[in-house]
Amino acid sequence: MTATTAPARPVRQDHRPLGLRDAVAAERIKLLTVRSTWWFAGGLPALLLLMAVLDGGDGGPASRSLTVGLTAVSYFGQYIVAAFGLLVITSELATRSITITFAATPFRGRVMVAKAVVTGIASLALGAAAAALGIGTAAARHGELPRVLGDAAEQAAATGVYLGLLAVVSLGVGALARRSAGALTCMVLLLLVAPEVLHLAAERFNTPFLDTFAGWTPAPAGWQLMSGHWEYVLVLLAWAVAAVVAGIGVLRSRDA
Repeated sequence: MTATTAPARPVRQDHRPLGLRDAVAAERIKLLTVRSTWWFAGGLPALLLLMAVLDGGDGGPASRSLTVGLTAVSYFGQYIVAAFGLLVITSELATRSITITFAATPFRGRVMVAKAVVTGIASLALGAAAAALGIGTAAARHGELPRVLGDAAEQAAATGVYLGLLAVVSLGVGALARRSAGALTCMVLLLLVAPEVLHLAAERFNTPFLDTFAGWTPAPAGWQLMSGHWEYVLVLLAWAVAAVVAGIGVLRSRDA
């Protein structure tokens, strides 16, 4: 009878086992060397800058420039980041290159966590920078910059946090759906359709808790966060954790 041996565990050149730090480093390299990353990185700031330039406000209330950034992210920017987040994993699943990733890091939960860390941080930084650019441009046009500087900095930070967590949610949905088209459809339903359906159901059946839950879906929670209600970070964090955990479960239960 022939004895079987377990596959060798991947190790570094210094013979230490590969850990989460190594997985994060690998995901960072992949993210920075993919051309689509730079399209998203340029598209989001360009969108907010365009909205700031096209805004027709006349410099009335001090919140005018802040509204420009809030509207641009809520109506357009969040969908760019959602697409970015899901493509981080669906592109690998579609091309089967995920098998190479799993060969290097057999622990699929570690791979998913590494992708979430890299995607979340990249989206947070990009979102904050893009929001600062858009809000700053709008404030300068309306002559509001000295008045709104502190609020603009806070909103830019909040925008970065929202988009970072949203990208992680989208990453988890991408792992669940496994295909870009299906994952993007799910994200549009979650961001756009779900809150409206819950609001209508709450009115139709006189169930206030549905209206409350509608406010806890990612898009309304993100709006509240960008409006200065930082407690909604917990809501978005719960969505992100749930999405990553669900994604890990699917990756472990299915073939690559």
